[in-house]
Parts: sequence; C-alpha cells; structure tokens
Amino acid sequence: MKRLISMLLLFAAVMSASAAVFTDSLGREIELPDTIDGIAPSGNLAQLVLYSVAPEKITGWSSRLSGSAREYFTQDVVNLPVFGTFYGKKANLNKEALMAAAPDVVIDMGEIKGSKETMIADLDKLQDDILIPAIFIEAYLDNTPEVYRTVGKLLGEEEKCEKLAVFAEEAINMAAEARTKIEDPVTVYYSSSADGLQAIPEGNFHGEVIEKIGAENAVKASLGASAAEISLEELYMSDPDVILLTEQDAYDEVTTNPLWSPLSAVINNRVYLIPSEPYPFIDNPPATNRIIGIYWLGNLLYPELYPINIIEETKEFYSLYYNHELTDEDAARILGL
Repeated sequence: MKRLISMLLLFAAVMSASAAVFTDSLGREIELPDTIDGIAPSGNLAQLVLYSVAPEKITGWSSRLSGSAREYFTQDVVNLPVFGTFYGKKANLNKEALMAAAPDVVIDMGEIKGSKETMIADLDKLQDDILIPAIFIEAYLDNTPEVYRTVGKLLGEEEKCEKLAVFAEEAINMAAEARTKIEDPVTVYYSSSADGLQAIPEGNFHGEVIEKIGAENAVKASLGASAAEISLEELYMSDPDVILLTEQDAYDEVTTNPLWSPLSAVINNRVYLIPSEPYPFIDNPPATNRIIGIYWLGNLLYPELYPINIIEETKEFYSLYYNHELTDEDAARILGL
C-alpha cells in the first residue's frame, strides 16, 4: 500500500511538473501542458492568428477555408477537419469532431461576448463537456501586438510572434501619428454588398480601419451601428470623397451606372475595389487582414503621412501572416496596381 501511495504521489508530481497555469483574459486559471503541440481555434480571428504563428500545430478549422485562402495557406493544413465556432450568430461547434482531433487547447479570441461572467460560465461548461482546456484571449485591432506576444509565450513561439507583433505595432503607430496631423479628413463610403448599397456606418467595427487611418466614415452612426441598406439619394447627400467596395459586381455598378455618376468619388475616379486575396484588406473577417489594410488605405488616401512601399509591405505581411511568399508581380496584382 505504501509503495502504491508513493507511486501515485510521484505520478502526481510528474504531472504537475509537466503542466503550467495560464490565466486567460477572463481571469480563469487554466492548467495547460508545458509544451502545446495541438491547437484548435474557435472563430475566424483565432483561426488567422494561430495559423500565422504555428500552422503545423493546428488540428482543425473553425470555418472552412475559402477557395482563395486554400491557394495561400500551406497545403498540408487546408484539408483539416472543420469544428465550427462556439460563439456568434452562426455558432455550430461540433464537439465530437473537436474531441476526436484531441488538441491540447481550444483558443477563442475577440471581444468579450455579453458579460464576463457569462463567458466564464460558457467556457467552463465547454471544458467540462469536451475535457479539453478552453481559453479566451481578448483581442481587437489596437492590442494585436499584445495578443501575439501572449500567444508567443503560450505556444513557445516567442521569436515568430515578436516579428508579427512588431509589424502590427508599426502599422498601428503610424496610423496613430497620422491622425494627429489630419485637419480635413477624407470622407469614405464603404460597402461590402454586391449592389454597393449596404453601408457600413461610422462606429461599426467592420469599418474600423477607415477611422483608424484618419479618414471619416461618410455614413453617420445616427443610422445605427449595424450594416444597413441606404438609398442613392442618401448617398448623394453625404457625397463621399472616396468609395470603397469589396465586390466586383458593386464596382462595375458604381463605375458604369449613370445613377452613380453625380457622386464626387465617381467624378474624380476615386472608387476603389478593396484587395481581397485571400481576405479583404478592410474587413470580412475583421481579423489580422486589417493590419495590411491600415497600410494600404493609409497610403492610398494620405501618401504623405504613410510614406511606405506598399509592394514591400504587402510581401512582408503575406510572408509573416499567411506563411506565403509573394513576388513583386504577385503583390502588384493583388493590390490592383
């Protein structure tokens, strides 16, 4: 009996020595392995952050990769299983598939959903259900460098994450400095719909890059924070300096339909199709793709305040964040230059 107790105590000591306690953004103390070899993202933001850091550790996706993403992501991970997401309007987490993949940890990122107490209860229950640690890292555009440094320590990838953090930090800092120098902001209308009339208003996080770089959203928050259909008559009244569009159909409509021709942005040839391979530079998803969006939109609207080589910045971004090397020609094609 004494020998059995001694063995159990030794086993417990070994297990304790091989685990570490991680305190997530909700204040939850979660025991994790010292070495994490398998990770599962919950949500698009976590998916892109974790892929940029350690694609070889990903055990599956929260959502299926689009056709364009599959061309840019490393081929040994594009066909991994899809687990679904735990939060959001389209929450569809397949717990059985997640458990079968047996990651060391499930990582959710983004803003706190609802109340802190509700999220704590939700994630604690998820852990109990799947018997896998589940952690939350609060993440938004401005704290992207901090997020990467946290992930670096968590996954033992400090060197890679420091490069990712510095790239984001430099873009965010350049935008902050530019905003202090802008007295007459460029007004921007942004739509991601095929008809060009679903507006992303001021204050909506899907259009955060517009305000981040020092421009002014032409659609005011008085219409509500959610994306909303507007009329051309309403757009005539705001008459934006610049129109940004995600869809080719919308771009064709705006630049060829005479009904759009009275707008200043159309008259002055300031209608732009947002670079979108593998994800739009402004949004959709509102994740790490917005970092290169700061450089692209800032340089486009305020070249004197964003004195960068957008070809070189794009190549570096793709190398760091998508683990994909671009030629100068590739970058120019993506940027529409």
